[in-house]
Amino acid sequence: MAAIARFGTRIVPDLPHIIEDCRERGALVEGPHIEAFEEEFGEFLGSGHAKACSTEYGRMALYFILKAMNFPAGSEVIVPALTFWVVPEIARHAGFKPVFVDVDPFTFNLEPTYIETAITEHTRVIVPTHLYGQPCAMKEILRIAEKHNLIVVEDCAQAVGARYHGRLVGTFGAASFFSFQMLKGINTYGGGMALTNNPEIASRVRDLAAAEPEPTRAETPSIHQ
Repeated sequence: MAAIARFGTRIVPDLPHIIEDCRERGALVEGPHIEAFEEEFGEFLGSGHAKACSTEYGRMALYFILKAMNFPAGSEVIVPALTFWVVPEIARHAGFKPVFVDVDPFTFNLEPTYIETAITEHTRVIVPTHLYGQPCAMKEILRIAEKHNLIVVEDCAQAVGARYHGRLVGTFGAASFFSFQMLKGINTYGGGMALTNNPEIASRVRDLAAAEPEPTRAETPSIHQ
C-alpha cells in the first residue's frame, strides 16, 4: 500500500487564471467547454455516450444511471464492502437496497467468488469499484452477471485510464461513472461523468442531469479556497 499514491492534487499550469476567465465569461460550470469535454472523454474511452454530471459530487452520475435504468423499487444493488460511503447511499436514495459483498484482501477490490452468495431474485446490478486505480477481475464479474442476467455498472472514480487486459475500465459494463474531485486522476474540482453504450439510457441520464439545479456562485470552486 505504501507504493500506491492515494493523495495529491493534480492541477494544470495557470489554473487560477483559467478559473477566473471561465467565471467572468459565465462558463465555469456550464457552456461549450462541457460538451467538448464530454465528446473528448467519450473518444478517449473509445465508445459510448458521455454525460458530465453535477459540479459537486461525481458519484451523482451513479444516481442518474440507476434511475435511468428504471428498476423496480427495492431492487438490490451489489457493492463492495470497501467503497466510498456515498455509493451505497446513492443506491438507497434512488430507492434501491445496497447489498455488501466482501473484497479480496490483497487488491481490496470486489471478490468475485463471494458475489453469487449475495444474489437474490431482487438483485439487478453489480457495482465493481476499481479501487486505487486497480482494475477489478472483470472477466469473472461479467461471467456471473451474464449467468444471472444482471447489469454491471463500473465505479471508475479512482481509475480513469486504467486498463484490464489491455482494455480501458469503464467500457466493460452496461454503464460506468467517473469522478473528477480534486484528488482524482482528472481534477475539475468536483463533478463526474456517466458513460454508457445504450442510447436510451444515455438520453434519460442527460434528462436527469439537466433537471439538476446549477450551483450558486458560493458553491462553485475557487482555487483560493
